[in-house]
Amino acid sequence: MDPITSSDGRPVTGLARISSLFGAVTSAMQPARMPLALLAALFIAALTPIVDLAGGVSFGERGFAGSPVSPSQEELLYQRARNEAARIATLEISQLERERSEARVESEETSGLTPRLSLAELRGAVRDATRIRIEERAASNEGISEAEERDLRRRAAAAMEVIDAAEPRGVASVFLQGERNAAKQVLNGLVRIDPEMFLAGILGAIFTVPAAAIRASPLIFPLALFVLLAGLSFIAGALCRMSAVHAGRGGRVSAREAAWFARDRALNLLALPLLPTLVLVGLALVVLVFALLLRVPVLNLLSAILFIIPLAVSLLAALLALLSIVSFPLMPAAVAVEDCDSGDAITRAVALVIARPLVWLLVLAVSVSVLIVGALVVNGTLGIASSGVAALLDTLGGATGRALASGEESQVAALFGADRLVAGAAGLWLRLFAYLAGAYLFSLACDLAARGYLLMRARIDGEHPSTISGFGIR
Repeated sequence: MDPITSSDGRPVTGLARISSLFGAVTSAMQPARMPLALLAALFIAALTPIVDLAGGVSFGERGFAGSPVSPSQEELLYQRARNEAARIATLEISQLERERSEARVESEETSGLTPRLSLAELRGAVRDATRIRIEERAASNEGISEAEERDLRRRAAAAMEVIDAAEPRGVASVFLQGERNAAKQVLNGLVRIDPEMFLAGILGAIFTVPAAAIRASPLIFPLALFVLLAGLSFIAGALCRMSAVHAGRGGRVSAREAAWFARDRALNLLALPLLPTLVLVGLALVVLVFALLLRVPVLNLLSAILFIIPLAVSLLAALLALLSIVSFPLMPAAVAVEDCDSGDAITRAVALVIARPLVWLLVLAVSVSVLIVGALVVNGTLGIASSGVAALLDTLGGATGRALASGEESQVAALFGADRLVAGAAGLWLRLFAYLAGAYLFSLACDLAARGYLLMRARIDGEHPSTISGFGIR
């Protein structure tokens, strides 16, 4: 195998190839990549409420660690929220319930149940009560001091927190929260040099949290997860194309060219999570048939005698699932680099992992470290910028600025009138600003996938990183 050489003709050692992954920290920040990466973050944000609504199951604050919220638990949480809201808005809540009762009488509804307000109506009652109290105090002879107004708004925000806690969370929201907790666990394990915590976080993000979500919603969530993986695979194809051309040839591909590249290969990219899933489903059906035969007289004996078959199939399925998960980052990169179809991309990615599993595990370990370094850099930078903006908002922005500076949704929810409209418009930009961190991490992951594919291909096949197929290379 001929050694891989750099642009000046010198051989590139394996350590230098591995260390080249750290170059992705800065290259992933290229402004041309951010629109595509931001699209991935917005895609996840848009899909979450849809899956929550379709999932048909809700959880409390404990998430998957607790059981789904039962009707009695939901009623208990509602009563707690109503009691907290009534401490501030007794008259407003009573008026709303009285109007609801009168409307039921006029419609000749015979149900004897007490009218129940929605959580949104409780929030509105708290806002109205807070506005009325502030206006009454301001219109009095003594007026209202800034400290009194802050106290009234603080009490309203505290009530909003209790009301928000009573809002059941869907399976997708709990899943994303679990993934965030797993990412924090990985980071803490690395900082504390705790391998057990580090590995537990990785296993939780890849296996434990998704498995819990699938158990909670065995039909909707797997379909949503497939849609998510297919969509992210499509966007990753474009970003991997930009990364591969930059890392392999030092060239540039614009966001428009990369998007057109992915569009022309949309079916190949969207099918990347589909083909391994179909194979695993086929193997699962074999096991299912043997399990069903155990309930049929006479055939159950034959099934028991041949039970070694489903055991072997299960072992094969577990191995294929593990290989698919471990090699999935290389699949969009294979399409981006080789310009191949989905079947060939899957075969190439799995073949590279099987050929040098220890090398790929080393690349994955380094890639995770690079992701953590990139997260620290970007979150630290965004944190400094956010702190400066928050300080200005808190000092000069009045009630609206203080609510936005707090970063707490309960304080924003307690605003009313024009302040609420202003906070909503400014909050939209602040949330978009926060999505930049997630967009950068996705861009960094795609860059690492492309670099990892070029590195593995050079290590195993001896192909120079500059050998990239397709158009758009200058």
